[in-house]
Amino acid sequence: MPPPLVGAVPVGAGAGPMTLADTGRVVRPSWAEVPGAVRAIVEERLGVSVRKAWGQVGGFTPGLASRLALADGRRVFVKGLPATHAQAASYRLEGRVAERLPERAPTPRLLFRVDDEWIVLAFEDVDGREPNVRPGSPDLAAVLSALNGLAKAFTPCPLPDAPSVLVDLAPLLRGWAALAVAPPADLDPWASRNLDSLVAVETAWHPWAEGDTLLHNDLRPDNMIRRVADGRVMVVDWSYPCHGAAWLDIAALVPHLLLAGHSPADAERLVLSRPAVARVPAWAVTGFAAAWAGYWELNSRLPEPAGSLGLRAYQRRAAAVARWWVAHRTRWP
Repeated sequence: MPPPLVGAVPVGAGAGPMTLADTGRVVRPSWAEVPGAVRAIVEERLGVSVRKAWGQVGGFTPGLASRLALADGRRVFVKGLPATHAQAASYRLEGRVAERLPERAPTPRLLFRVDDEWIVLAFEDVDGREPNVRPGSPDLAAVLSALNGLAKAFTPCPLPDAPSVLVDLAPLLRGWAALAVAPPADLDPWASRNLDSLVAVETAWHPWAEGDTLLHNDLRPDNMIRRVADGRVMVVDWSYPCHGAAWLDIAALVPHLLLAGHSPADAERLVLSRPAVARVPAWAVTGFAAAWAGYWELNSRLPEPAGSLGLRAYQRRAAAVARWWVAHRTRWP
């Protein structure tokens, strides 16, 4: 039996009408910069040499992310990090998760993983692009359909050793309580006036969090690929799995719609009408919104991680848009 899955801290998202292209980007190594011995192992597992490589953008982890064209005409996607890197554990976890996901899941198939001088994950290549979730985009329907598909494909949870969302994620989403100990002088005036209420409500989602669905816990547009062939949206980067109620992954899309230019009312109309969310009390959804706002507010004040560009600015925008969502729902002064 494999060791139990242990989650990690999600990196969070941004705020305001923007896309990831508007933010700072992580500096990624190219395929040519991967040690020769590691590239040789990958080619041996592939059974053929690599003819060409294209670096990919997206996310804030400073690891390899390249599409490889092989000598036999096939293509694969590889991602990786040195085994000594601080975030190598999350790559190991992603590999262990990916190799155990059911075939029907809307996610690329893991071909193999290498755990040597580098951790390298090789996936089937998906010919597609990040979906556009701005208002009026035809990609919106495909994204919402993918969210429904995830809940169906991953209920019951296919990973019995995945941690509970209340054990793994809930302790991280207590940002307002942490900030209330010594409120920052530059805290947003609305948040400062309503800090006690934010502390009180940020755990309101807990009674509705239990469930038997495998949760991604970091669903955002740059963790999705819309396939050229059929328009289907695939979900990637399974680094933070938990089991819990399906509505949590679905409701977490709202801030990303806000940062793409939707109003809170329009974003809620698209997302909260999903069957898995419609059954959840309004106060629980409000608590979940407040919890993410506090998480981003707190983490945006930490030092910038090595190798990442713009993560903290991105989280400040995330906090702002999540506060907007909470203010819309509560009408607090």
